[in-house]
Amino acid sequence: MPEPSPNNFARIIRPYALLIAVVIMVIWKFGDRIKQSYFPEATTTVSSSSQIRRIGNFEVLDNCQWIDDKGNDGDSFKVKHGGTEYTIRLYYVDTPEKYLSEQHKSQRERVADQGGYFGGLSPDQTVEIGLKAKAFTEKQLKGNQFSVLTEWENVYNSDRYYGIVWLPGSTEENPLRLSEELVQNGLARIHTKGPNSQNAAGFSQFNEPDQQRQNQKIYAERLKKVECQAKQARTGAWGAK
Repeated sequence: MPEPSPNNFARIIRPYALLIAVVIMVIWKFGDRIKQSYFPEATTTVSSSSQIRRIGNFEVLDNCQWIDDKGNDGDSFKVKHGGTEYTIRLYYVDTPEKYLSEQHKSQRERVADQGGYFGGLSPDQTVEIGLKAKAFTEKQLKGNQFSVLTEWENVYNSDRYYGIVWLPGSTEENPLRLSEELVQNGLARIHTKGPNSQNAAGFSQFNEPDQQRQNQKIYAERLKKVECQAKQARTGAWGAK
């Protein structure tokens, strides 16, 4: 069979020219989207702002952002990192509730317990401190970039994760911890568990001799000193009664 001449080839494909042009245009315009949908590993990249580094057993989420949410309070709040939203619950500290429930007895009991910790505050006084703690945390984080250290430990089997928050300006040599700032300002009690500890109110059970646990014990004792200073100065909740 003789080879088709160029003229014959042009006549053959001419009826399909428009279709070919449309296909080329679609590939040019939507190629990246198609590629990402069916071959995500071929186009996925990790930006420098979303890379995760480690310190000890913690994953460090740098460049986090505050997310407004009605559930946010002084010690539990939503953050965004690398396009994903998480709810973080601070280790070590507990800020008072920001409202008083009329329906749930356990919540009212929790408010009473929090008020008692600060020397016998009334429920209204306790809630007022909770609102101040929420405003304090939001002021520290909103509109800024900060770091979250987490081991992805769930809070009571919920979708929240325990974590430590380093405020803007922190370095590994000088971390500025939100938990410590809350205690220093009389807006939180030392109550919540620390990393890898089942002791919700204390920090005496550090059985492994590794450096991370030693650092946690040192920090827990540091918090107690900061709280003592806030109590003596009648700062925040300590001077509300």
